[in-house]
Amino acid sequence: MVPTSLLTIRVLLIALLPTVVVSCSRDSTSSESRCLNTTPEIPIFTETVARATDEYCNETGYREISFGDRLDFVFVPAGSFVMGSFEGLADQRPPHEVYLDGYWIAKYPVTVAQFEKFVDDTNYITDAERGWGSWQWTGQQSERVDRSDVWYPMADGRWNNIYFNQEDDHPVGSVSWNDANAFAAWLSEELQVDFVLPTEAQWEKAARGIDQRIYPWGNGRPDGHLANMADSRFISKYGPYTRNPDPDIDDGYVETSPVDAFPQGKSPYGVFDMAGNLGEWVFDVYDADYYARSPSENPVGPSQPEGGPDQDIERVNRGGSWVDRAGLEHDGAIDPEGGHNLLAASRTGDEQNSSDDHMGFRVAIDMTRKAVVKPVDPDLPDLTDVEIVTHRINDQMYMLEATRDAAGNIGVLVGSNGILIVDDQFAELSPQVKAALSEISDNGLTYILNTHHHIDHTGGNSRLASDSKSTIVAHDQTRIRLMARGPANWPEVTFSDTMSIYFGGEHVRLVAVPGGHTDNDVVVLFESSNVVHMGDLMNSGISSFPVADLSSGGNALDMLDNIERLLTIVPEDATIIPGHGPLTNKTELRQLHEMLIETISFVDARKQAGRSLQQIQTEGLPVKYAAWGTGYMNAEGWIAMVYQSIGLKKAVQ
Repeated sequence: MVPTSLLTIRVLLIALLPTVVVSCSRDSTSSESRCLNTTPEIPIFTETVARATDEYCNETGYREISFGDRLDFVFVPAGSFVMGSFEGLADQRPPHEVYLDGYWIAKYPVTVAQFEKFVDDTNYITDAERGWGSWQWTGQQSERVDRSDVWYPMADGRWNNIYFNQEDDHPVGSVSWNDANAFAAWLSEELQVDFVLPTEAQWEKAARGIDQRIYPWGNGRPDGHLANMADSRFISKYGPYTRNPDPDIDDGYVETSPVDAFPQGKSPYGVFDMAGNLGEWVFDVYDADYYARSPSENPVGPSQPEGGPDQDIERVNRGGSWVDRAGLEHDGAIDPEGGHNLLAASRTGDEQNSSDDHMGFRVAIDMTRKAVVKPVDPDLPDLTDVEIVTHRINDQMYMLEATRDAAGNIGVLVGSNGILIVDDQFAELSPQVKAALSEISDNGLTYILNTHHHIDHTGGNSRLASDSKSTIVAHDQTRIRLMARGPANWPEVTFSDTMSIYFGGEHVRLVAVPGGHTDNDVVVLFESSNVVHMGDLMNSGISSFPVADLSSGGNALDMLDNIERLLTIVPEDATIIPGHGPLTNKTELRQLHEMLIETISFVDARKQAGRSLQQIQTEGLPVKYAAWGTGYMNAEGWIAMVYQSIGLKKAVQ
């Protein structure tokens, strides 16, 4: 660690170093000429400028480029600065000298319009929509005594569903660190430049410059013209005891403001909104003790944990927002306690899949990194051009089928005051599912029943339930298996054996038959309509063998037992909605039962005779089952499931 006295001297030297910055503007030929003389002949500068649509010298004397549509970037030259503060919280200490190579940072945070274009172009689904929700205001105010936080994760909270009005030029909020990286990756592909989230060091240097100022504009306290913060207008809506607002300041806005609304508050490099409006995600993993061991050159934060869930990884956010306090008292004393603040050295951490109505982001270019994009879910098929086809069963009941058998079948019951559905396919198909339901009825969605936890049957839980405030019902074990996928996906009502729902004049009976396909299988019987939804215990059309998901508690032998039980429950003339495939009937259910008996006996006999799995697969099943293996589960896969199921059963006997 550098002693305080030596560090202070070095800080002064850094602050007094001659700089290449000159006073010039975009519209002045003479000053532009002087600014051009500072152009560094390095790839980060020359190659990026070559991709831009415009280049100029900004009002603070730094090189700036534009890609159009408010995608403007300021070049921060290579050099040292002091990061952190002795006067801040423990996670800002010790202050330490950091050298950074030159880089570009966005002049403005990413706006609502920019993020909307990204979503429109890619059909991207944010973490909030996938079930994690977004921290948003509850509509309450804190009391004088406890000053409790009145922000809470809202299942329907997301970037385009915030409780206050945002214009296109406002910064986008309620987005996660993952969402920010996805935007950066898309923008990189669009413009053929590697956009990334700035590192924490890059962010702080762009905000503070090299003189250790308290705020981007200097050391003076905010006065209503410098930043968007919790002020008198905030108090008028959210109350005087929420988030320690300042009643002496009026910044002109209750919530967010246009990203260029505070030119007087820009940083030494001419970067806007680095204090207030929205806090900003940066690249680094959050570690309160990191400054004590941070590298002195181009730090990128602690190493990223491998293999853990997103909710266990915290990322740094910086800058403060419209809900935050100044952090500097009227007497000039720094007060970092009491919640988030606008101090340029302040840092906090949040889970990288969390979203918040006062958290946004900006992007940077440093030519050393690429955006960190989450891998595609291996269980997600190609859903390009998949359509939802509606099959009418009777006046009240329908089946929704995804073309190409891309997802599980949805059962639909229309009541006088709402709609009940069984399963809901992938989140990516939710817009198509909503459109299909709206064609059937104007009524809103009331219930979502899950036949089991697989994502092609429950992936739409969050998007459909959050928008409609409908209730998700499932087996006890389904909720347990969905816990890793975000709270808005979780069933609110669960059962272990049987359950009845009386809806739309129907007695809807849910029967648990676990252990065949998964350990949380449910069959749903609509008694008046004489319709049964089988979930994935049955695939119709005899094109695919069933699936016994051994990793989820399924077993082929238990599947046989469960189908035998269901043959006694399902009425003779019932219409059956299978997990996959066309509408069917009990005749095909009996064919499934016969196949299970014969193929299990076939594999068991050969296993007992000492034949290996590979030998049995090479021999193949009897020719009468050749047509069964043309779907997504072929004969070799089914033989393996049966072979392993037999082994598992014998192991526990």
